[in-house]
Amino acid sequence: MDGFTIFGLFLSLLPLIIFIGIFVAIIVFIVSVVKRFERRADERLALEKENTNLLQSKLNGIEERLSTIEKMLKDVE
Repeated sequence: MDGFTIFGLFLSLLPLIIFIGIFVAIIVFIVSVVKRFERRADERLALEKENTNLLQSKLNGIEERLSTIEKMLKDVE
């Protein structure tokens, strides 16, 4: 009789256990999606930093050439 009541108790708790399992699975899924978005955002940020550095170096080169041209024009005057 004791085994039957324990089995009955398990059957009565089964929906609660299933609900908790589904809830945990949903939380794990949400956390993994958020981590994936964070990883993509970090990758985009790294690319933007790289592009910014490249553009800054190009701008520095252009500024150097411009100052050289300005000096040449002043020498001509």
